[in-house]
Amino acid sequence: MIGLGTDGNPSIFRVDGGEPRAIPGLDRRDRTAGFTGDDHSIYVYNTAGLPSNVSVLDITTGKRKLWKTIVPADPAGVDSIGNFIFTPNGKSYVYSYSRSLSDLYLVEGLK
Repeated sequence: MIGLGTDGNPSIFRVDGGEPRAIPGLDRRDRTAGFTGDDHSIYVYNTAGLPSNVSVLDITTGKRKLWKTIVPADPAGVDSIGNFIFTPNGKSYVYSYSRSLSDLYLVEGLK
């Protein structure tokens, strides 16, 4: 199980007890998004900017491999992408994003 350790960083918690173990190779801006099908790796994504790069991170060695680059079909006004959920086999996933759009009007001849 993945949760926050006492230092506030994501850690691996054993369901049968024991001390949590830090996950090597994580950057402070990384977010975890679940285990892959092999139970030795997790999906991680970075919250800094677009596009959002999703990687597979080996929880033992800390080695990471780019899995997929994700950007909405229409990225206009998209501030961030997040809240990824993946199936363990990686064939399906969902994510959310926030968007801020506005209109600019030019008015001439006002008195």
